[in-house]
Amino acid sequence: MRVALIRLSAIGDILRCLPAWQNLHQGLPQIEFCAVIEDRHEFLLKPFKWIHPVVLERNKIANPLKAMQEFRAVAEQIKHCDVSLDFHGVFKSALIPSLARIPDRWGDGVHKEGAHWFQNYILPPKRQSRYEQALGLAEAFGRTQKVNHLGQFRSLRKVIFGLDAPEVSSSPERILLVPGASPRGAHKRWPLNHWLHLAEQLKKKKDLAWCLGPTEIHLRSWLTQVSSIPALPQLPFWEMAEQLMKYDHVIAGDTSILHLAVVLGIPVTGLYGPSDPVIAGIPQASGKILSNQVDCSPCRDRGCQRVTCLENLKPKQVLELLSL
Repeated sequence: MRVALIRLSAIGDILRCLPAWQNLHQGLPQIEFCAVIEDRHEFLLKPFKWIHPVVLERNKIANPLKAMQEFRAVAEQIKHCDVSLDFHGVFKSALIPSLARIPDRWGDGVHKEGAHWFQNYILPPKRQSRYEQALGLAEAFGRTQKVNHLGQFRSLRKVIFGLDAPEVSSSPERILLVPGASPRGAHKRWPLNHWLHLAEQLKKKKDLAWCLGPTEIHLRSWLTQVSSIPALPQLPFWEMAEQLMKYDHVIAGDTSILHLAVVLGIPVTGLYGPSDPVIAGIPQASGKILSNQVDCSPCRDRGCQRVTCLENLKPKQVLELLSL
């Protein structure tokens, strides 16, 4: 049997699918898997040699004159598959396996933009985290193959790096602070003055470092100067993941680094403002989420200038959660 896994973007959402995909491979080793993914995110599949990437060119699907041609080209590459498992649930992710005429087209219960029109096996919709959503699809498909327990969250630390337990057990505890976010996710950033206050209190008892993205060069330089706390160097994604494993705890907003830490089994504290703490939540026992819900949250207003939901989330609350 051949199965197409479909999650086109974005980094954090693909990371949340990886535990489910690994469960499918381990539970059903006889199946050949490919994954339909945008070219800008193909690097995320590098550690998973059993997945054959089928790459969708982002620039083409963003062009109305080229999009359908690209969808058909990708569909041609997966037409040999017997099953598609759609972990994205939007029009384009459901259209591709339909164009490929894959007989069994599964949806995970989240279907936007009419995605369900193209699916013939659809799970009941649930209000749950994206981790649970992906694992639920793996579990449901596994049962049709007479394999159970594919819906259990498992860290990928050993799969990726060959380590069962944390690389270090340090004293003092090593904590990684992640104040940034992608430009598209800028509305999820906890205020810098809160980060600086938290860091000032934590560094009395903990060993700290900052972690920032490739677009935050100036912020990295400024933060290290004003806080006297070092920052991780800019590294390729999976090399940076290896650096993450040297830390005992990660504090971050709803960002790809937070979810990378979760996938690697590193305890996290999530600082959520506009993000829905349920849908954007984390697996049980992975850590804790702090979220001060206000009347307008959760929301998807990327241009919000007030960010009251994050301003009202005070450093004191984080320190209390960490028992400091």
